[in-house]
Amino acid sequence: MNETELRADRETGPARFLQDDVEQRPRRVASSVLSAVLLLLLVVGVPAGLLALDAAPAIPRSLPSPDALTGTIGVEQLLAVLVWIVWLAWLQFTICTVVELRSALSGVGLPARVPLAGPSQRLARTLVVSVLLLASAAGQASAAVAPSAPVHSEVGVAISAPAVAGEVAATVAAPAEAQAAQGETTYWLGDVQLSPEEGAELLGKRVYVVKVPDGRYHDNLWDIAERTLGDGRRYSEVFELNKGRDQPDGHELTLERLIYPNWLLVMPEDAAGVERVTAVVTPVAPAPEAPAPVTPAPLPEHAPVLDGTQPLPAADVHESSSSTALLVGGGLLAVGLLAALDRLRRRNRTGEPSDDAVELEVALRVGADPRRALLLDRGLRQLAAAHRATGRPLPGVVAAVVSDDALELRLSPSRPDAPAPWQAAADGTTWRLAADDVDGAQAGGPAPFPGLVSLGRDALGRDVLLDLESAQGPVSVVGDPQVAREVATALAAELATNRWSDGLRVTGVDLPDGLDALPGGRYARAASASDVLDRLGGRRVGAHDGDVLSGRVRPDGATTWVPEYLVLGAAPTGALAEQVVAIATTDRRSPLGVVCVGDLPGARWQLVAQPDGRLVARLLGLDVQSNRLTPRQVGALGELFTEAPEPAPALDARHDAVAHEGAVERPDVAAPVRPRTPDDLTAAPVRVLVLGEPRVESLGVLDEDRRALLTELVVFLALHPEGVHANVLAAALWPGGVTAEVREATLERAARWLGTDASGRPRLVRRADGRVALGPEAVVDWDVVTTLLARSRSATSPQAERADLAAALELAHGTVLSVRPSGRYAWLARVRLERASRALLVDAVHRLVVLCHHDDDPGAAQAAAWAGLRLAPTEELLWRDLMRAAALVGGPDAVRQAAGDLAATLRTAGVHAMSPATRAVVEDLAPQPSEAGGSGA
Repeated sequence: MNETELRADRETGPARFLQDDVEQRPRRVASSVLSAVLLLLLVVGVPAGLLALDAAPAIPRSLPSPDALTGTIGVEQLLAVLVWIVWLAWLQFTICTVVELRSALSGVGLPARVPLAGPSQRLARTLVVSVLLLASAAGQASAAVAPSAPVHSEVGVAISAPAVAGEVAATVAAPAEAQAAQGETTYWLGDVQLSPEEGAELLGKRVYVVKVPDGRYHDNLWDIAERTLGDGRRYSEVFELNKGRDQPDGHELTLERLIYPNWLLVMPEDAAGVERVTAVVTPVAPAPEAPAPVTPAPLPEHAPVLDGTQPLPAADVHESSSSTALLVGGGLLAVGLLAALDRLRRRNRTGEPSDDAVELEVALRVGADPRRALLLDRGLRQLAAAHRATGRPLPGVVAAVVSDDALELRLSPSRPDAPAPWQAAADGTTWRLAADDVDGAQAGGPAPFPGLVSLGRDALGRDVLLDLESAQGPVSVVGDPQVAREVATALAAELATNRWSDGLRVTGVDLPDGLDALPGGRYARAASASDVLDRLGGRRVGAHDGDVLSGRVRPDGATTWVPEYLVLGAAPTGALAEQVVAIATTDRRSPLGVVCVGDLPGARWQLVAQPDGRLVARLLGLDVQSNRLTPRQVGALGELFTEAPEPAPALDARHDAVAHEGAVERPDVAAPVRPRTPDDLTAAPVRVLVLGEPRVESLGVLDEDRRALLTELVVFLALHPEGVHANVLAAALWPGGVTAEVREATLERAARWLGTDASGRPRLVRRADGRVALGPEAVVDWDVVTTLLARSRSATSPQAERADLAAALELAHGTVLSVRPSGRYAWLARVRLERASRALLVDAVHRLVVLCHHDDDPGAAQAAAWAGLRLAPTEELLWRDLMRAAALVGGPDAVRQAAGDLAATLRTAGVHAMSPATRAVVEDLAPQPSEAGGSGA
């Protein structure tokens, strides 16, 4: 907290009380002790002394006589009256003390006024407050010496735990045996590491750290509730959440008024400005082992939920692949890898993934942040377009910081002339572009800063990028060797796949082999740095006329100086090291960047990798939780990106292309758990549509702000008709963790939305074993489609089969969840329905085309092929079906038109050539023109 914030806080918060210096603490303690002694004397000593002096109040046993009332008052009567006055004064003071003490301990507003007790009540209040301050000071002392985890404080409490990025998501907790196999689990509250016991208890919960005293002000439940919940009267909720729970100093909360500094208070879910406790698993490198055949595993019956509950039995816990948690938070790295994977998937060229590959894909989808990647890409190209229009060179960007709200560029040298809507700050060393000011249109021209690569996220959750070209020499990654190698691997993978770079080449040396499978042609592997140094020597600026930043805003900049980046997994030695440094080191920017793992004499910048994954560059002012890729993850990436060979038809495509495709192997189809018909879907009170964009149709009332979450919940259950444990559901919907309170509230809202059947039974079923499922009245469109497809396989006539296929395709507006909102449905990879649904629907279209040809109905075959291409635009099997039908309907010209459409579709998907089988069909149906145009396809 800076000085301005502290001043503002003192005006409205703790500093509204008088401030005390540290030197005055002994005086305050002595004053509190004296107050305690005086309070004890007044409450206990006075009646004890009076009784010891035999001065108990005389209680009349009868009414006084007239003589006694009119007679002379003697000394005895006067003393009796004085004794009564003393006893009544003592009783009044004791009542005031009780009232003040009750009010102080409860923390509720102002104490009640005792009639006719103004001075006595003020004295009692002063003494009670002083005694409570003494108790609080004692608590602070015990907290200071207690063996607890260091806790962050705004006013200078030391932090011994290393800082980590605030946005690192929690990984799923596992039993001790599973965690021992996966690695060490650490628990964090913001940038503070908690003890294992505290972290396990508080995991996933919002936790407030009680502040140290500020002068005479002591943090209290009322003020905490007022600051975080907006209403001091909600202090009782905080008290109930923490009552009787052990605190770091060994105490527990028993009185609502007495809380001690550095206590950890669990807060309600709507608390503002209060962070959650998260967990991070530091992986243990697995021992090399021979690959074994992988059998797809079903979704686990149980999985842990981040609510602090006891973990489930080890046999029921889903163990994710090694260190997939490292990718959660690596938003920009994940975006590029997912975009490449989705392009490959659209061509249906991937095989069935193993469990490791599935878990890696889930981690990528959880961590990906496409909004920030889009902001970075469009913001940089918008900046280049502005400079291109004015003819000015680009600024010298050293680093970039991307948040949800803005893109910031760190410049060297400084330039105050930022073009609108960019804003210059810090004397021109920083340029800032608000997310709302980004032009939605994609600017043309080459990428202005292709060497920008993300290192990780800082403590504020922002993505931090470094421009390798601005180093003007090698960048070495030193420190922990394993972490450094994982960091370099992630840098190479992002350079090869990110969207804000184009037309570059990345060469890896001594990096994991799985990177070779990255599509796009950007990445290549070399056996040694010496194999590429001759080519890299031509990237020096001295070999070119002009500089890189000016060249990228010239009209011909798109063809000038293709950037080259070399990533070395181990530091070269001797003459080779000198050669690398000599080639990479320049006196100004060049289209070249070199990253080396290990100490390289002559490196311009040095990034220090810590064992906990932090990456620090003191010279550059960088401290982030790094992006990393382990060898096991790279192996899973290679599996995801390995293209499956296209199945060859059993018959010669050139001679039999017009008749049919050939004996293509058909995928298996199984009837769903609940077979459904189209009429069932039409009449259902709850319809769950998962083909294409997910949608749930129900008569219940729903808050639109919650529709996306509740739709995902219902869709998850729809694709698991046997039901799932509530913990599995929570882990799928909230990969970063959630409390049981939020989970149960969400399930209750979903149940109200879906409603009850005619007999009053809820359509969202909660079973005694903790499982959650949809009732039988909820009908899923995918169940209807698979019912029809399964029935078509056993149809008694071609007409019946054709009718079932047509009915199934009429319902299919896409493959399963082919259109889904960003940041949701990451669990879909585990269900393994994306590829399976595409294969089944493509098979159905192809089979319908064959049946139409058998019925001598080429027009219907052409229409069916077009309908199938809306489901799978790059599926060349369906394009060949279309061309065969088009040849019968429109002749060679129609085939040429279809071939042109196919070439354009493939180019959009990043594919520049048809498959040999498709070219054979084109040559057979329209041989002459296709030879001229097909080569271009």
